[in-house]
Amino acid sequence: MPTVIDELLETDGTARLLADRDRAFVARPTERIPVAVAGGEGATLIDADGRRLLDLTSGWNVANTGWNHPKVTEALLKQAAQMPFSPPWCTHDGRSRVAERLSDMLGGGYRALCGATGSEAVEAALKVARRATGRQAVVGFTEAYHGGTLGSMHAGGVPQLQGVDVPSTEFHRHAPIPDRLRANGRDYAELVRATLREQPAPAAILLEPIFTNPGVIAGDPEFYRAVQQTAREVGALVIIDEVGTGFGRTGHDFGFQHWDLDPDIVVVAKALTSGAVPMAGALMRDELSAAVSGPGFSSTFGWVPLACAAALASLDVMESEQLPARAAQLGTLAIDRLRPLIDAVPAVADVRGFGLELGIEFTDAAGDPFARPPMEELTSRLLRRGIFAEPSAYTSTLLLMPPLVIDEDVWTGALDAIAEEIVDMDRAGAWV
Repeated sequence: MPTVIDELLETDGTARLLADRDRAFVARPTERIPVAVAGGEGATLIDADGRRLLDLTSGWNVANTGWNHPKVTEALLKQAAQMPFSPPWCTHDGRSRVAERLSDMLGGGYRALCGATGSEAVEAALKVARRATGRQAVVGFTEAYHGGTLGSMHAGGVPQLQGVDVPSTEFHRHAPIPDRLRANGRDYAELVRATLREQPAPAAILLEPIFTNPGVIAGDPEFYRAVQQTAREVGALVIIDEVGTGFGRTGHDFGFQHWDLDPDIVVVAKALTSGAVPMAGALMRDELSAAVSGPGFSSTFGWVPLACAAALASLDVMESEQLPARAAQLGTLAIDRLRPLIDAVPAVADVRGFGLELGIEFTDAAGDPFARPPMEELTSRLLRRGIFAEPSAYTSTLLLMPPLVIDEDVWTGALDAIAEEIVDMDRAGAWV
């Protein structure tokens, strides 16, 4: 079976062979393999047959500084030659430097609990909250995804995982995400207040500042005020999951900075190292660090020297190239260019986003999400034009999340191509 791009272009090369071998020897959650990746530079992915694709996924918000940024690569090579790994119970120059820098980005007064993956960091944040409050319950949100480990799946609200991979329990409950198109008169701020006030009293509320996986969904300011104020009222910690929204993606250093939020713990990963080395952390207020003691908190590969070198270089690039401001500018350009589609194409229900975390949502005549075929046709049309983009799962939303270094003219050309394909599908009746 070929990769998707081989099937579309009717080619039979190295990419097909790689896809076949992957399916034969790797346990995969899906048979779909869009691209067999061999390299990348900037906003471009290069497949195993040398085809160059404009990447609008950033590896799901990982390659914020672009693929293989030379400054990140240089830092990796230098550190790899010196000392790639150190035992987690020792220390090294890079670890404290990254921790101090992240604390400064949050306004000071935070300490880092070091891990390797976003799921691991979410788990660590939940453990800290439970130890610090003496409570067990956690409030999350329906459709929110925080990772694939048991605790992170419990805290997340993806329905397919609840009661299947993780048993239902009174200690995990979920408020609805603030989905404006499906509100049906619901007051999401009041609903999250009610969920937080339920018993057993929660140790924490776990919140993405912008719900990425469901389709770049965000609430209004009152929703976030309700989260912050009610959490304080009931004695729950506020944990912000910035795994996908951090490090300039949304036009700020962190997504929660769009709202009047004052988090107790901030979880980071993904773009922290530009994807060069796995690295994640739970950044907690100083006073919470007393909860970090004894077994259960050590991570063998958490913040090794190689990862810290990549993180420091990535943060340097983000600052020197002013990537948050650039994301904000290019995001505004995209919204302005794509929003006319709402009036031009009946299937386009919304164009929304923050910075370069954007989504175009499609619904049928009844206002319901489309099944996969129309979305797959759209992504296939884009692949034929050399543009790699992927849809969300809960809503039928095309996600546009390119590396923050994407050239403005290239970005504009991609937006025009996307609009052209959406309009052409409308004319062909593909959105019925």
